[in-house]
Amino acid sequence: MSPAELFCLDTGRALGLALQTFPRNVPKPSYSLKTATLHDVAREAGVSVSTVSRALNDQPFVRPEVRDRVLLASEALGYRPDVSARSMRTGTTGAVGLIVSDISNPLFAAIAKAADTALSPRGYALMIANSANDADHEAELISAFRQRRLDGLIIAAANEGAAGLGDRIGSFQASVLLDRDVPGSRADAVLSDHGAGLGEAITHLTSLGHRRIALIAGTPSQRGSRVRIETFNAELDRLRIPRDTTLCRSGGMTIEDGYRAVSEILALAEPPTAIIAGNNQLFAGFFGAIRDVGLRIPDDLSVVACEETELTSFHAPPLDVVRRDMDALGRTAAELLLARLATPNRRRRQVVLPTTFEARGSSAVPRSRQRVTT
Repeated sequence: MSPAELFCLDTGRALGLALQTFPRNVPKPSYSLKTATLHDVAREAGVSVSTVSRALNDQPFVRPEVRDRVLLASEALGYRPDVSARSMRTGTTGAVGLIVSDISNPLFAAIAKAADTALSPRGYALMIANSANDADHEAELISAFRQRRLDGLIIAAANEGAAGLGDRIGSFQASVLLDRDVPGSRADAVLSDHGAGLGEAITHLTSLGHRRIALIAGTPSQRGSRVRIETFNAELDRLRIPRDTTLCRSGGMTIEDGYRAVSEILALAEPPTAIIAGNNQLFAGFFGAIRDVGLRIPDDLSVVACEETELTSFHAPPLDVVRRDMDALGRTAAELLLARLATPNRRRRQVVLPTTFEARGSSAVPRSRQRVTT
């Protein structure tokens, strides 16, 4: 008998044994053999079909606990609205666009996942596009989404001051700014309170005795970096620590930008005893520069990270961090969009989510150091 025949024989025996021992009286799932319908969701949630419809379309007069029950039931049953039927009935496409400034940033992945989790049960597909921090390309993406008649747009703009950006965003029936402040925009917005967590971090560093504190920020054309720079300067003034403009750097957000900025700061005649990394995209270059000059964290240099990533938690020691909830950002953005689609003429809403500081071992009492040469 050939090896192939032996394999088939052994496989057949194993399958026969499995069929003999598999439980025969396992109850069948209620809706496993068909596509779940509105009636199925209504029966599972214990409400009427019209209530299910209103809850899934974010219409008024549905109590929050009933809406939650309907959403849980629809998710459990795998219910998905008939997009083509709804499109013909309402003139909508059932699609929402998300434009991010850098798709390689893991924080945007968390935001997209949370937004999709909120949108999908309501029958909306999320289409993601990357502007690559290019305002012109971003304008092209917005135009492409408009041509495809997407129902709404969530956007983390590359440059808040780009000409015509507010009008382009406002051309959608519903739009939400993702931690951005676009002049003249009528879009809803979900923002992070960057100043609160960063203020706590600066207070912590000064309590240890640091007076030479540096901030490596991203581009001031985006709200997060701009607020961090403003907070940094305001906190130094409040604490009566003289400002040194050479210790506050802003600009690009690449690995090379982070490496160059940190290298230049560490080579100052009077280098900092603590550095705040104001953007997670700068981290790789940031740590590369520190490693290349042989400094140890926190023995030689205290470090605070603005954003929680795998790198901040796996670093030894774990980095002190200004933390924000990226899932809450994505979920809130989706909820604002859905609310706008349900009530197009309501007043503009802006939701500000908190940030907090957590000391985890990467800051210590400063030691005097000589200038680092590179």
